[in-house]
Amino acid sequence: MSLFVEIIQVALGTRTVFSRIPSEDDWQQIYDIAAKQSLVGIVIRGIEKIRATNTALSVPKVLLLQWIGEVQVIEQQNKKLNEAAEHLTGIIKNGGLRSCVLKGQGVATLYPQSLLRQPGDIDLWVEGGRERVLKFLKDSYFGLGKVVIHHVDARIIKGVETEIHFIPVYSCNPFLHHRLQRFFRQHADEQFSNIDKELGFAYPTLRFNAVYILAHIYMHFLYEGIGLRQIVDYYYVLKNLDDEGRKLAASDIKKVGLLKFARAVMFVLQRVCGMDDGSLVTRPDDKRGELLLNEIMVSGNFGKYDDRLKNRDAKNLIFFNLVALKRQLRFFRYYPMDIISIPFFKVLHWCWRKWKGYL
Repeated sequence: MSLFVEIIQVALGTRTVFSRIPSEDDWQQIYDIAAKQSLVGIVIRGIEKIRATNTALSVPKVLLLQWIGEVQVIEQQNKKLNEAAEHLTGIIKNGGLRSCVLKGQGVATLYPQSLLRQPGDIDLWVEGGRERVLKFLKDSYFGLGKVVIHHVDARIIKGVETEIHFIPVYSCNPFLHHRLQRFFRQHADEQFSNIDKELGFAYPTLRFNAVYILAHIYMHFLYEGIGLRQIVDYYYVLKNLDDEGRKLAASDIKKVGLLKFARAVMFVLQRVCGMDDGSLVTRPDDKRGELLLNEIMVSGNFGKYDDRLKNRDAKNLIFFNLVALKRQLRFFRYYPMDIISIPFFKVLHWCWRKWKGYL
């Protein structure tokens, strides 16, 4: 993994050269990890930066052509999603509601080359609460999929996967969930008003993202797995904060109850991204950080490569949840309240969805 980490750091500007010249096998391994972590576009930027100063650096031609082709697809996907986000914002606005694009196309604006960030779907936070938002979507005859506590899958623009969020993110831990929702409510108006006139849609402020993206990483880490793409997102959030912003972020993170996990993320930011001490919002925690980094490398982007959860789409949900719980119990030592809360939340959430007619 060392060469992969080195090229990530080169891409981010925290390193300038490789410690050794990669072999053909090394390049294939770098590519495979980049694909697993949804960082194909970011790694190609590292290659370009090294080759600009070391013309002797050679990537196998067939692999390089494949790589370049995938990056071109990523750039086109980003352009498509930017247009879709603007269009979705207009649709929601015409319904008398405000919206804010979470993660994705918003956080990509923090990247030096925004089109190289590998996109996913569109997560759109819409004001008004669950009942009002669902009524608007149904009245507009949009196709709706699975409804869960924080979002609904919606078919609004053909070919664009969309999640309409009632709240940005949730937690199975009722105490953490309450503190997060209080933070989101306090800062909601600023996010819906933070419109990028050039792009045509709103996205969160740096202060908001310092809490929201951290919480998003934490929830995926606990429930299904998380990849390095989200860590790089957080790297750019923190790098774009000024000193006062970092102080506010540190205070916010402590208030909502994410300080312990934040220290794990700081470890990964330094180990993988080469982040300097001055850009951190709290001190790193080696033990929690090693656990997080190991999970990231094993599970890949959103846990899609985790063999422990290979039956995630199985119809036997009881069996799958037991397998998932076995994985989660490994985290009990470090995050006991959150792990204890998971099985209780899942039962209550299923009952709530059944009662509301969402099943």
